[in-house]
Amino acid sequence: MARKAKASKPSANGKKELLRQTMLDAAAKLFAERGFAGTNLQDIADALGTSRPLLYYYFPNKEEILASLVEEVTVSSQHQSTRIAVSTDTNPGETLRFMTASHAKLLLDHAVAFRVVDRSEADLPAAIRKVHDTAKRAVFDNFSSVIARGAQIGHFRPVDPQLSAFGILGMCSWTAWWFKPSGRLSLQQVADGIADLAVHSVQRQEARRPKTSAISDALQILREDIDHLELVTKSRSG
Repeated sequence: MARKAKASKPSANGKKELLRQTMLDAAAKLFAERGFAGTNLQDIADALGTSRPLLYYYFPNKEEILASLVEEVTVSSQHQSTRIAVSTDTNPGETLRFMTASHAKLLLDHAVAFRVVDRSEADLPAAIRKVHDTAKRAVFDNFSSVIARGAQIGHFRPVDPQLSAFGILGMCSWTAWWFKPSGRLSLQQVADGIADLAVHSVQRQEARRPKTSAISDALQILREDIDHLELVTKSRSG
């Protein structure tokens, strides 16, 4: 008779990381409720039912917690969007869809942490603020570059890449404030819905897209537009 496989126990490092994440989540919740300035380490220790020395072992001060939240949300967003931008360059529409859905899902998975970081930007120490700002700019640049590339090859309309990126990132960010897990739509459905809106906001009609990036294909669409304009002009003048 075959023996049942024993469930693997988490390693010592795994337990430490789990405890650290539990502390980080508890701190983020208190920061969201009371504000960064209105919360101290004793409050966090009390909420966890643990001692301050144990909390100090992982986070010697509040600023270290804030830095970890920036790492969890903003820096992770940077790494994720960069990875998508450089690894998928075939179809800009699908790249933008995947990048947007992934970004929205990351923010929704860390909604409380994101709200804390967003509200606490003015409280970030200079070094942490620099990391935060650099990561935010990289995310923005990644979205802008994908949109610019799509517009350049005629897959997207000739939209302003920066304006479009701001709009899409704004849609993603706002979900962290209104989404409720008990709501009508699941987290994944919301992320996919935001991604669909993002693509449709910039995408060119199928018939209006050049078949290739060759100038001749773009010129062919332009000739068709001119021919159509001439027909409309003749019909009205006649």
